[in-house]
Amino acid sequence: MKQLLSALALAALATSAGAQVTFSGGTDQAISGIYNPTGTTAVQTGGKRNATITTTAGSLTATFLGFEALDTDTFTFTLGSGTLTNKTAVPDVSSIFGNVGAGDLNFTFADIFTGTTVGNGGIGVGVSGMFTSYMVFGTGVGAAFTPYTKGGLYDLVLGFNDGLQVDGDYDDMIVGLKVVAIPEPESYALLLAGLGAVGFIARRRQRQLKS
Repeated sequence: MKQLLSALALAALATSAGAQVTFSGGTDQAISGIYNPTGTTAVQTGGKRNATITTTAGSLTATFLGFEALDTDTFTFTLGSGTLTNKTAVPDVSSIFGNVGAGDLNFTFADIFTGTTVGNGGIGVGVSGMFTSYMVFGTGVGAAFTPYTKGGLYDLVLGFNDGLQVDGDYDDMIVGLKVVAIPEPESYALLLAGLGAVGFIARRRQRQLKS
């Protein structure tokens, strides 16, 4: 019984193992901190500006974490369930989600007031350079860079710097990204077979106790 339950647990873990949102490239840029209205400010010493964001296949959730901006900014991703807006979303609560394939994530940050946008890898329309760009938050620079995950809640945390040229601290809109693998049909079959075996063993033991 214990061996069977262990096998089922391993099968469940295997469906989520390796599911992750990662990044590559980007420009090292120093920042002083990020703002979170819930009161948990995470001070950072570095970030990767306009890095390319890549995800494994699975169910992706983008969660709004906070903002400090005059402009109205938004975040969307293709196949997402909607759009996050910094002035109406609730920190640590509001999120959009959807199934994504493996590869570069198709997303867009937009500054509605200035009409500027930026997508994956820094591709967008509007002001170039620091303004209307995003950053992967983390500590360190170069090969020593470690992404910020808010205690493991997210794979990556992105900060948007909109087109209003006031500051460059990438806290105009902050979004956490997390992907979870969708179990393959074989995993469901294994799980159902295992549950059936558990039920069979339980019934057999009950008959043995009665006899």
